[in-house]
Amino acid sequence: MNQKKNPLKIILIVIVLAAVIFGLMKSGALEYLKDREKLETLIKGLGVWGPIAYIGMYALVTITCVSVLPLTLAGGLIFGAIMGVVYTAIGACLGLSLSFLIARYIARKPIEERFGKTEAFKKINEGVKNEGWFILATTRLLPVFPFGIQNYVYGLTPISFIQYSILSTIFILPGTSVFVLLAGAVASGDMKTAVKMSITASLIFFALTMITKVIAKKSKKS
Repeated sequence: MNQKKNPLKIILIVIVLAAVIFGLMKSGALEYLKDREKLETLIKGLGVWGPIAYIGMYALVTITCVSVLPLTLAGGLIFGAIMGVVYTAIGACLGLSLSFLIARYIARKPIEERFGKTEAFKKINEGVKNEGWFILATTRLLPVFPFGIQNYVYGLTPISFIQYSILSTIFILPGTSVFVLLAGAVASGDMKTAVKMSITASLIFFALTMITKVIAKKSKKS
């Protein structure tokens, strides 16, 4: 109903988003994602504004469905393990939330036309109806569907925005933490700290592997 009542508003938002992405591509800003050293230099050069820039960049990259791995590693190298995880989580939460809202209220029709008939969407949609939040854990921990596209697809399902936003952020934290911790270990310069971070990252990865196997078994039985 919102789409029918405010068509001009919807069109304007889509145009603005497209213009922002096009502008970033033309300006060469997205090239920083291909060169982690340039990315680190850029964010460090912003001083106290660095964390805000990082969070905003992470949200934007998530929306565009470009790989966030270089940015995630940069977060650990620049901000360290703890703050790297915090800033990355905030950026990811903003990005996945905005993608969800775009799919649900702004660009539902084209996204539905593109993914609505795929098997992956049908499984996710049925999972939301039958299993609720559990499907989020399944799709976030298992490579069922690309992360960036998932954010849009969930906007087509009946899941509530609050539930999706909070639980998605929680479920991506373990995997994200592994990369941030490893990058933080490299950046620490302290051998003891690096070893502790590496061990922690390894334990998280091991736990994720075990959880993933349990989820995979349950999914097969369903």
